Amino acid sequence: MPDQRGAWDEVFDVVVVGSGGGALTAALLARHGGASVLVVEKDRYIGGTTAVSGGDMWIPNNRFVAERDSREDALAYIHRLSDGRESDPSLVEVYVDTAPEAHAFLEAHTGYRSEPHISLDDYYSVIGDRIPGVRPFPRTVAVKPYPAGAELGELAELINKGPWVPPCEVSFPEQRRGEVGPEELAQREREGWRAKGGGLIAPLFKALLDLGVEVRTSTPAVELVTDEQRAVVGVVVEDAQGPRRIGARKGVVLACGGFEWNPEMVKTYLGYEVKPMTPWSNTGDGHLMAMEAGAKLGSMTTFFSYGVIYEPWTLGRDGNPLPQMLMGLGAGSILVNKLGRRFMHGGYTYNDFSHPFGFYDQRYPGFVNKPPAWVIFGKRHFEQGVMGSKPGIEMNLTGADGQAPPDWVATAGSIRELAEKIGVDPGELESTVQRYNGFAEKGEDPDWGDPQQTHVLTGPETVEHRPILGPPYGAIQQWPGTIGTSGGCRIDADARVLGHRVPVIDGLYAAGNTSASVLGGTYPGGGSCIGPSVTMGYRAGRHVAARAARDIG
Repeated sequence: MPDQRGAWDEVFDVVVVGSGGGALTAALLARHGGASVLVVEKDRYIGGTTAVSGGDMWIPNNRFVAERDSREDALAYIHRLSDGRESDPSLVEVYVDTAPEAHAFLEAHTGYRSEPHISLDDYYSVIGDRIPGVRPFPRTVAVKPYPAGAELGELAELINKGPWVPPCEVSFPEQRRGEVGPEELAQREREGWRAKGGGLIAPLFKALLDLGVEVRTSTPAVELVTDEQRAVVGVVVEDAQGPRRIGARKGVVLACGGFEWNPEMVKTYLGYEVKPMTPWSNTGDGHLMAMEAGAKLGSMTTFFSYGVIYEPWTLGRDGNPLPQMLMGLGAGSILVNKLGRRFMHGGYTYNDFSHPFGFYDQRYPGFVNKPPAWVIFGKRHFEQGVMGSKPGIEMNLTGADGQAPPDWVATAGSIRELAEKIGVDPGELESTVQRYNGFAEKGEDPDWGDPQQTHVLTGPETVEHRPILGPPYGAIQQWPGTIGTSGGCRIDADARVLGHRVPVIDGLYAAGNTSASVLGGTYPGGGSCIGPSVTMGYRAGRHVAARAARDIG
């Protein structure tokens, strides 16, 4: 491999690519360790996927639950869920042992504050104690609101916002306790308060600024620079002036998200279309650069899941229909595949929701659950209002404010007519609805059981059984969604990237969704993306700062 060193435009000890929770934590630890640090971000906004998320972190044995939790139970729980599919099972121990330490560090060295979550128990507690180590209480810590406007001034506007977990000025515990009324919410909006994901990113950003670390937006990294020993010694970025070569005397940390917005990678690794609920910049740039440098990959066929239904009459800020984090429409609705048959229930843990879409059926050769699926519902939903529509049966003909419903919203006077409109077998759909209604009228659902749905906003909810009655009848497309892919660079205990040609690629680290999840793609509880991201970012930043600076020409 040719030596690409020298002719640098700038040189730092550490360059961090990305600005989510893992990236900013890595930068913070590196700076605390005495390293000079630069953070580069592809997007015009700061915060990556973390900023548009709920900001929760799943941390076993955190200070709020340590007296009721144990290391052994946490390990048993994770290993049972991952079923041996972790890229490195030993990293589960690293995570469980380090996560409380990383959480404590952020609270001690930044303005980040947290509290115990409310009503967000370990997700698989919904099926009882058949899973070893599961806890019927939250191992999840929630973000407390942060006065970003007062602390950051105009720079607070750089922190990204998303439409999926509003309002972004109120914490989950505050929502569930009903503590923030309209007047206080309006005041927080005026003053630029941030909670949830932004409430984690804002204090980390402020702490870095206070330490003299520059965070450059609209500056994508496009190539890693290596020497003749295959060590990573820098990175090429692009900004308004063109390409720039930035040297890294100690190392480069890739923490720039997953690949869910890269259609080719999604088709290659996941195998079917998923709808992202993340920033558009997650196009697998870190994965591609790492592969070019010889990195090993792991868990590439897995992703963090949620269901997506599009808001029929509202557009997002990109001008496209607004995707909603919804798994069906609740009581009085069912999910069917292209055969007109039920193939899942929307009431189980959201990380499992999208995976049945990839099922191959031997009896009807092919991927019969290929998206989109359809949510089938009746008169009651029209009367209450379908998602963002105004209540009233007239919605089945015109849509909101006289607009015609989009072509992915179907209405009909009978189940048979509805089936014909959405392209599923009329007889099968009629049979499916009749069977469901017969049991629902008794308050039963023997086909899918009685799960207790755990929703990210409202917590546990007992699923009701209501028949689908009409006319009118309706159908809305249901898509598999993702809140991030969970495969990427294989790493060691200090987040160093493992190589094909060398055991460890010198000078290259990875964290967050650019790395293979240390939890093996599982989702034990709320915050199972950000907890590992921050924890491994913590270990990466600490390790890279402690290295001796290299001669990079």
